[in-house]
Amino acid sequence: MHTRSLVAGALFVSLGVVHCGAAVTPGEAPSGPPAVGAPAVFEPTPDCAAVRAACGPAPQQVVRGHAEGLVGVDGARAYFAVRYLLREGQGLNVPHGVALGRTVVRGGAFETCVCIPHGGNLYPQLAAVVFSPGSTGETSQDAARAMFSQRYATLGDEDASRVLAMTPSPAQREAAVAALSDRTHRLSVRGLDGAMEGGQVYAGLVSDERSVAAQVLGARVTRGALTYEWIMPGRAHPTEGVALVQDRNNNRRCDAGDRGALAPAAGLAELDGATLSWVEGRALDAVCRALSIEGEREAF
Repeated sequence: MHTRSLVAGALFVSLGVVHCGAAVTPGEAPSGPPAVGAPAVFEPTPDCAAVRAACGPAPQQVVRGHAEGLVGVDGARAYFAVRYLLREGQGLNVPHGVALGRTVVRGGAFETCVCIPHGGNLYPQLAAVVFSPGSTGETSQDAARAMFSQRYATLGDEDASRVLAMTPSPAQREAAVAALSDRTHRLSVRGLDGAMEGGQVYAGLVSDERSVAAQVLGARVTRGALTYEWIMPGRAHPTEGVALVQDRNNNRRCDAGDRGALAPAAGLAELDGATLSWVEGRALDAVCRALSIEGEREAF
Protein backbone atom coordinates (compact mmCIF):
# COMPACT_ATOMS: atom_id res chain seq x y z
CA MET A 1 0.00 0.00 0.00
CA HIS A 2 1.61 3.18 -1.17
CA THR A 3 0.57 6.15 0.94
CA ARG A 4 1.86 9.54 1.89
CA SER A 5 3.40 10.18 5.28
CA LEU A 6 1.12 10.45 8.27
CA VAL A 7 2.68 13.84 8.89
CA ALA A 8 3.63 15.58 5.65
CA GLY A 9 6.98 17.28 6.02
CA ALA A 10 7.50 15.82 9.51
CA LEU A 11 10.86 16.45 11.13
CA PHE A 12 11.24 12.93 12.46
CA VAL A 13 11.83 9.47 11.08
CA SER A 14 12.51 6.24 12.91
CA LEU A 15 15.39 3.86 13.39
CA GLY A 16 15.99 0.41 14.73
CA VAL A 17 18.15 -2.69 14.52
CA VAL A 18 19.41 -3.99 11.18
CA HIS A 19 18.75 -7.64 10.38
CA CYS A 20 17.94 -9.81 7.39
CA GLY A 21 14.74 -11.68 8.03
CA ALA A 22 14.47 -12.29 11.78
CA ALA A 23 13.70 -10.15 14.77
CA VAL A 24 16.66 -8.62 16.57
CA THR A 25 16.18 -6.96 19.93
CA PRO A 26 18.23 -3.97 21.06
CA GLY A 27 21.56 -5.12 22.43
CA GLU A 28 22.04 -7.99 19.99
CA ALA A 29 24.82 -7.74 17.44
CA PRO A 30 23.36 -6.24 14.25
CA SER A 31 24.10 -7.69 10.83
CA GLY A 32 24.08 -4.30 9.11
CA PRO A 33 26.88 -1.80 8.47
CA PRO A 34 29.18 -1.01 11.41
CA ALA A 35 28.53 2.19 13.32
CA VAL A 36 31.99 3.68 12.86
CA GLY A 37 34.78 3.26 10.36
CA ALA A 38 34.95 1.70 6.92
CA PRO A 39 31.86 -0.17 5.71
CA ALA A 40 31.85 -3.95 5.65
CA VAL A 41 32.76 -5.73 2.42
CA PHE A 42 29.65 -5.81 0.26
CA GLU A 43 27.93 -9.18 0.12
CA PRO A 44 24.50 -9.70 -1.49
CA THR A 45 21.85 -11.27 0.72
CA PRO A 46 20.10 -14.51 -0.33
CA ASP A 47 17.77 -14.29 -3.33
CA CYS A 48 14.00 -14.03 -3.03
CA ALA A 49 13.39 -17.77 -3.37
CA ALA A 50 15.71 -18.47 -0.44
CA VAL A 51 14.15 -15.71 1.68
CA ARG A 52 10.65 -17.03 1.01
CA ALA A 53 11.71 -20.56 1.90
CA ALA A 54 13.24 -19.41 5.20
CA CYS A 55 10.52 -16.95 6.23
CA GLY A 56 8.01 -18.39 8.70
CA PRO A 57 4.22 -18.08 8.91
CA ALA A 58 2.31 -14.91 9.79
CA PRO A 59 2.99 -12.50 11.37
CA GLN A 60 6.27 -12.98 9.48
CA GLN A 61 6.05 -11.54 5.98
CA VAL A 62 8.22 -11.47 2.89
CA VAL A 63 8.56 -8.07 1.23
CA ARG A 64 10.03 -7.78 -2.25
CA GLY A 65 11.84 -4.55 -3.09
CA HIS A 66 12.56 -3.96 -6.74
CA ALA A 67 13.07 -1.37 -9.45
CA GLU A 68 13.62 -1.28 -13.18
CA GLY A 69 14.41 1.29 -15.84
CA LEU A 70 17.35 2.68 -13.86
CA VAL A 71 19.78 4.36 -16.23
CA GLY A 72 23.52 4.57 -15.71
CA VAL A 73 23.79 2.48 -12.56
CA ASP A 74 24.49 -1.05 -13.80
CA GLY A 75 26.84 -2.81 -11.43
CA ALA A 76 25.81 -0.58 -8.53
CA ARG A 77 25.08 -1.90 -5.05
CA ALA A 78 21.37 -1.69 -4.18
CA TYR A 79 20.06 -1.80 -0.61
CA PHE A 80 16.41 -2.23 0.35
CA ALA A 81 15.14 -2.03 3.93
CA VAL A 82 11.79 -2.44 5.66
CA ARG A 83 11.61 -0.82 9.06
CA TYR A 84 8.99 -2.21 11.45
CA LEU A 85 7.63 -1.37 14.88
CA LEU A 86 9.05 -3.60 17.59
CA ARG A 87 5.83 -3.43 19.61
CA GLU A 88 2.30 -2.41 18.73
CA GLY A 89 0.92 0.78 20.22
CA GLN A 90 4.21 2.43 21.12
CA GLY A 91 4.01 5.23 18.58
CA LEU A 92 6.09 5.89 15.49
CA ASN A 93 8.95 8.01 16.80
CA VAL A 94 10.61 5.03 18.49
CA PRO A 95 13.38 2.57 17.56
CA HIS A 96 12.33 0.22 14.80
CA GLY A 97 13.60 -3.15 13.70
CA VAL A 98 15.06 -3.25 10.21
CA ALA A 99 15.05 -6.06 7.67
CA LEU A 100 17.77 -5.35 5.11
CA GLY A 101 18.42 -6.80 1.66
CA ARG A 102 21.43 -6.19 -0.58
CA THR A 103 21.86 -6.93 -4.27
CA VAL A 104 23.40 -5.59 -7.50
CA VAL A 105 21.77 -3.59 -10.31
CA ARG A 106 21.86 -5.49 -13.60
CA GLY A 107 20.24 -4.38 -16.82
CA GLY A 108 18.89 -1.30 -15.08
CA ALA A 109 16.98 -3.40 -12.55
CA PHE A 110 17.29 -5.04 -9.15
CA GLU A 111 15.26 -7.31 -6.91
CA THR A 112 15.82 -8.28 -3.30
CA CYS A 113 13.54 -9.71 -0.61
CA VAL A 114 13.46 -9.41 3.16
CA CYS A 115 11.52 -11.27 5.83
CA ILE A 116 10.04 -9.01 8.49
CA PRO A 117 9.10 -10.79 11.73
CA HIS A 118 5.91 -8.75 12.24
CA GLY A 119 4.40 -5.32 11.75
CA GLY A 120 3.70 -5.29 8.02
CA ASN A 121 0.37 -3.58 8.71
CA LEU A 122 1.66 -1.28 11.47
CA TYR A 123 3.05 1.71 9.59
CA PRO A 124 6.26 0.19 8.21
CA GLN A 125 8.88 2.45 6.68
CA LEU A 126 10.79 1.72 3.48
CA ALA A 127 14.24 2.75 2.37
CA ALA A 128 16.15 2.04 -0.82
CA VAL A 129 19.61 3.25 -1.80
CA VAL A 130 21.54 2.65 -5.01
CA PHE A 131 25.18 3.47 -4.48
CA SER A 132 27.12 4.76 -7.48
CA PRO A 133 28.81 2.11 -9.64
CA GLY A 134 32.43 1.69 -8.60
CA SER A 135 31.94 3.32 -5.21
CA THR A 136 32.88 1.47 -2.04
CA GLY A 137 31.53 3.76 0.68
CA GLU A 138 28.08 3.85 2.23
CA THR A 139 27.56 7.57 2.74
CA SER A 140 25.26 9.95 0.92
CA GLN A 141 28.24 11.01 -1.16
CA ASP A 142 28.24 7.50 -2.62
CA ALA A 143 24.47 7.35 -3.20
CA ALA A 144 23.26 7.86 -6.77
CA ARG A 145 19.58 7.18 -5.99
CA ALA A 146 17.73 7.09 -2.70
CA MET A 147 14.26 6.74 -1.22
CA PHE A 148 12.73 6.85 2.27
CA SER A 149 8.98 6.57 2.79
CA GLN A 150 6.40 5.95 5.51
CA ARG A 151 3.61 3.49 4.69
CA TYR A 152 0.36 2.63 6.38
CA ALA A 153 1.02 -1.01 5.48
CA THR A 154 2.90 -3.13 3.00
CA LEU A 155 1.28 -5.71 0.75
CA GLY A 156 4.62 -7.44 0.26
CA ASP A 157 5.65 -5.91 -3.08
CA GLU A 158 7.32 -2.51 -3.20
CA ASP A 159 8.18 -1.10 -6.61
CA ALA A 160 10.68 1.75 -6.24
CA SER A 161 11.20 2.28 -9.99
CA ARG A 162 9.62 5.71 -10.27
CA VAL A 163 11.26 7.25 -7.22
CA LEU A 164 14.69 5.78 -7.89
CA ALA A 165 14.61 7.14 -11.44
CA MET A 166 14.75 10.65 -9.92
CA THR A 167 17.71 12.50 -8.49
CA PRO A 168 17.19 12.70 -4.71
CA SER A 169 17.56 15.94 -2.76
CA PRO A 170 20.35 16.12 -0.14
CA ALA A 171 17.84 15.63 2.68
CA GLN A 172 16.22 12.62 0.98
CA ARG A 173 19.63 11.10 0.34
CA GLU A 174 20.69 11.45 3.97
CA ALA A 175 17.44 10.03 5.36
CA ALA A 176 17.59 6.98 3.11
CA VAL A 177 21.23 6.24 3.91
CA ALA A 178 20.65 6.74 7.64
CA ALA A 179 17.77 4.26 7.48
CA LEU A 180 20.33 1.51 6.78
CA SER A 181 22.09 2.06 10.11
CA ASP A 182 20.94 0.75 13.49
CA ARG A 183 22.40 3.63 15.48
CA THR A 184 20.49 5.81 17.94
CA HIS A 185 21.92 8.73 19.91
CA ARG A 186 20.91 10.81 22.93
CA LEU A 187 22.43 14.23 23.59
CA SER A 188 21.71 16.72 26.37
CA VAL A 189 22.70 20.39 26.16
CA ARG A 190 22.91 22.01 29.60
CA GLY A 191 23.81 25.41 31.02
CA LEU A 192 21.97 27.47 28.43
CA ASP A 193 21.38 31.16 28.96
CA GLY A 194 18.24 32.02 30.93
CA ALA A 195 17.00 34.19 28.07
CA MET A 196 16.48 31.01 26.04
CA GLU A 197 14.09 29.46 28.58
CA GLY A 198 10.98 28.11 26.87
CA GLY A 199 12.39 28.72 23.40
CA GLN A 200 12.20 26.17 20.60
CA VAL A 201 15.55 24.82 19.35
CA TYR A 202 15.89 22.44 16.41
CA ALA A 203 18.93 20.16 16.19
CA GLY A 204 20.51 17.49 14.02
CA LEU A 205 23.76 15.55 13.80
CA VAL A 206 26.05 16.28 10.85
CA SER A 207 29.60 15.40 9.83
CA ASP A 208 32.00 15.65 6.90
CA GLU A 209 30.30 12.53 5.53
CA ARG A 210 26.75 13.77 6.30
CA SER A 211 26.46 17.45 5.40
CA VAL A 212 22.69 17.54 5.98
CA ALA A 213 21.10 16.07 9.12
CA ALA A 214 19.21 12.85 8.42
CA GLN A 215 16.83 13.55 11.29
CA VAL A 216 15.93 16.94 12.80
CA LEU A 217 14.28 17.19 16.21
CA GLY A 218 12.78 20.13 18.04
CA ALA A 219 12.87 20.69 21.81
CA ARG A 220 12.08 23.54 24.18
CA VAL A 221 14.62 24.83 26.66
CA THR A 222 13.56 23.67 30.12
CA ARG A 223 15.55 24.68 33.20
CA GLY A 224 18.39 25.74 30.95
CA ALA A 225 18.63 22.40 29.18
CA LEU A 226 17.68 20.58 26.00
CA THR A 227 17.49 16.83 25.40
CA TYR A 228 17.42 15.12 22.02
CA GLU A 229 16.98 11.44 21.24
CA TRP A 230 17.66 10.76 17.58
CA ILE A 231 16.48 7.39 16.39
CA MET A 232 17.84 7.74 12.85
CA PRO A 233 20.86 10.06 12.95
CA GLY A 234 22.99 7.95 10.64
CA ARG A 235 26.31 6.22 11.18
CA ALA A 236 28.71 7.83 13.65
CA HIS A 237 31.81 9.54 12.28
CA PRO A 238 34.83 11.10 14.03
CA THR A 239 33.93 14.48 12.53
CA GLU A 240 30.39 14.45 13.88
CA GLY A 241 28.91 17.66 15.24
CA VAL A 242 25.54 19.02 16.26
CA ALA A 243 23.79 21.82 14.39
CA LEU A 244 21.26 23.86 16.40
CA VAL A 245 18.95 26.71 15.51
CA GLN A 246 16.95 28.74 18.01
CA ASP A 247 13.66 29.51 16.29
CA ARG A 248 13.27 32.96 17.79
CA ASN A 249 10.43 34.01 15.48
CA ASN A 250 8.56 30.71 15.94
CA ASN A 251 7.95 30.09 12.25
CA ARG A 252 9.46 26.59 12.14
CA ARG A 253 12.07 27.73 9.68
CA CYS A 254 15.75 28.56 9.81
CA ASP A 255 15.99 32.17 8.65
CA ALA A 256 17.26 35.64 9.37
CA GLY A 257 15.13 35.95 12.49
CA ASP A 258 16.95 33.09 14.20
CA ARG A 259 20.37 32.25 15.53
CA GLY A 260 22.30 29.01 15.33
CA ALA A 261 25.36 27.10 16.42
CA LEU A 262 27.61 24.27 15.23
CA ALA A 263 29.61 22.33 17.81
CA PRO A 264 31.68 19.11 17.89
CA ALA A 265 29.65 16.25 19.32
CA ALA A 266 31.41 13.01 18.36
CA GLY A 267 30.91 10.49 21.14
CA LEU A 268 29.32 13.03 23.48
CA ALA A 269 26.21 12.41 25.56
CA GLU A 270 26.23 15.89 27.07
CA LEU A 271 27.27 19.31 25.84
CA ASP A 272 27.94 22.46 27.86
CA GLY A 273 25.64 25.10 26.43
CA ALA A 274 27.92 27.86 27.74
CA THR A 275 30.57 26.80 25.21
CA LEU A 276 28.29 27.24 22.18
CA SER A 277 29.13 30.09 19.83
CA TRP A 278 25.82 31.38 18.49
CA VAL A 279 25.81 33.08 15.09
CA GLU A 280 23.33 35.19 13.15
CA GLY A 281 23.02 36.80 9.72
CA ARG A 282 25.10 35.34 6.90
CA ALA A 283 26.98 33.12 9.31
CA LEU A 284 23.66 31.36 10.01
CA ASP A 285 23.48 30.11 6.42
CA ALA A 286 25.75 27.14 7.15
CA VAL A 287 23.53 26.03 10.04
CA CYS A 288 20.38 26.38 7.94
CA ARG A 289 21.91 24.25 5.18
CA ALA A 290 23.04 21.61 7.68
CA LEU A 291 19.57 21.28 9.19
CA SER A 292 17.48 21.83 6.05
CA ILE A 293 14.41 21.98 8.26
CA GLU A 294 12.11 22.51 5.32
CA GLY A 295 13.73 19.81 3.22
CA GLU A 296 11.39 16.91 2.46
CA ARG A 297 13.04 13.72 3.69
CA GLU A 298 10.47 11.38 2.21
CA ALA A 299 10.10 10.49 -1.44
CA PHE A 300 6.91 9.06 -2.94
